[in-house]
Amino acid sequence: MTDKTEKSTIGKSLKEGPVIYHPEDYLIEDHKTKKNLTLTELNHVFKIYLHESGLHYDEISILGQFSLIFNDPMFSIWHTMSKAEQSAELSKLVVMPQIYDELIMSIGATAGDAMIIKNVVKDAYQNAIDSFSHAAFLQKKYLTRFPGIKIILYADQIKKINVLSVVDNGYGENFIKPKRSFTDQCQGQKDNDDFVSRFVDWVITRYIEKEDKTVRHDIAYTGGQGQALNKIKTELKLNADVHFLVSGAVFEIKLRNYF
Repeated sequence: MTDKTEKSTIGKSLKEGPVIYHPEDYLIEDHKTKKNLTLTELNHVFKIYLHESGLHYDEISILGQFSLIFNDPMFSIWHTMSKAEQSAELSKLVVMPQIYDELIMSIGATAGDAMIIKNVVKDAYQNAIDSFSHAAFLQKKYLTRFPGIKIILYADQIKKINVLSVVDNGYGENFIKPKRSFTDQCQGQKDNDDFVSRFVDWVITRYIEKEDKTVRHDIAYTGGQGQALNKIKTELKLNADVHFLVSGAVFEIKLRNYF
């Protein structure tokens, strides 16, 4: 399922590393250019992220990396699809191919805790899926390239820490996503729950989450992933952040283990 022309990434450049194609494990000839543009864009977003973090490329060491290309032609016509049709497609994308597990567990082992890395990347991955849906609907962004993510584990030689970054070429700015309600439905939808459940939902929205009127309810999202950063920070006690850049975003987790 990986691109056989790519080499091992340890100690190598950004241009190297396995590439997974999802949902299929192959590309037709017409898609080769879109694939190359996607990989170039992901590398460009990562370099912008390094620059905004005050790092030069020669001040980091890449310990492991791989890319995931969403070569589903549906994204190029996403803006013409109904929310229900989008939701059906997103439910397929959250099921990862087996090769992904092998690659992410390998990176996790390099980082020092394979299961924690697998779990935190799952949150970042679903955030990226939401960004893809948003960008494909509003910007028609994937007419010329595919949505994609790149997972990079690198050593920051200046701060002496290891950093896990998940790069995506999604919307590229901080937009508000609809969150799951107390009753596990997207806020803004009507339901027939009892008065107590609806009252709790109202309290959470009114006094805790401060409902944002800019949420686009006509776009499909995986839902609930807005809590990912808070969960990583409070439950795992890791320093996590999202950097929104001109053509994508980077989900960053600074790991405990030093080198």
